[in-house]
Parts: sequence; C-alpha cells; structure tokens
Amino acid sequence: MDRSTFIQLLLNNQDKLKYRDTLVDACLEHNYISILLDNMAKVHDEDSNFSARILELACKNKLEIIIPYLDTFCDLITKVKLNGVVRACAKICELMMIALLIKNDVHFNRSFKNDHLEKIVEAGFNWMITDQKIAVQAYTMYTLYLLGSKYDWIHHELVLNIEKNIPTGSTGYKNRGRKVIKAIKTNTTLRL
Repeated sequence: MDRSTFIQLLLNNQDKLKYRDTLVDACLEHNYISILLDNMAKVHDEDSNFSARILELACKNKLEIIIPYLDTFCDLITKVKLNGVVRACAKICELMMIALLIKNDVHFNRSFKNDHLEKIVEAGFNWMITDQKIAVQAYTMYTLYLLGSKYDWIHHELVLNIEKNIPTGSTGYKNRGRKVIKAIKTNTTLRL
C-alpha cells in the first residue's frame, strides 16, 4: 500500500474497523509510524484515536518498530489528551517496559535513554493522578511498577497514589492496585 492510500484509509471516517487490519499490516510492511505519530500529535483531533490504535496494534505485532521514533513518541506521551490516544500510549509504554526491564531486549537496551524513561515516568504519574479509564491506570501501574526497579523513589510514590485512589476506584482499579501494593511491600514479583 502506498503512502497516500494509507493516509486516505486512515482518515476515512466510514468503515474504520473494516480497514484496521489492512492498515496495521501496511504499517508493519512499509513503516508508516511517522504518519501515525503526526496524527496523534493533533491532540484535540478525534482522528488521532484511530491512529493511536493502529500504532498500538502494530507495536503488539512488532514492538521494535517504535525504536527509531522513541524521541518523538516519548515527547508526545506527555501531551496527549484524548482517551483513546492515552490508552494506546499507556499500553505501548507497558509493552516497552516489559521488553526493556523484564525481557532485557537488546534493541531496547541499546536505544532507551534516561530522557525517554523520565518522560514515561512523568506521563505515567500524570495519568495516575488525572481522571483516566481503568485500562490506562492498569497499564500505567504495571509500567511504573517495572520502572521502580530502576528508580527507587517510584515504588513509594506509586503506593501512595494507589492507596489514595483505592477508596473511590473501580473494582478493576482496586484489584490491580492491591496486587501492585502487595508486590511492592513484600518485595515479590508482581503476578497479573
């Protein structure tokens, strides 16, 4: 699929779900990540939600495609506003931290800079203290939990944040939050 067809299908307001898999495949085959990130940078444009979803699905298939765009992605996550974009970014952050901190993926070990990690931490705590959907908070709890192995102060702040929000949180929030707190306080591996 050429670039203009990709953009046309991406911005097509009808039958978006019909073209989702085609767009993901084209993104993986032709590396159209920059187009998706440019659309996601339009933080108040509803079309950015679909671009974020395509990026998330492409990353689930082949996570290393995001590596050349880490600077752009990490700058973007601190600015996104729309629920769908935030959710996709939170999931991609979680996937990257799993690759980096659990799987010790050599590509991510070589590519991640402290600046990237700091922006993920900043975005993550921002998502934890603002009114976000449970999926965003669940992905973010796990991301920050993993980053706590690299930055000592994160676990303490994460526990405080979760404890503060558990009384008013959803059932899913309470469940995930209690597991994260237990893993931190008992210094055991988090099992999800």
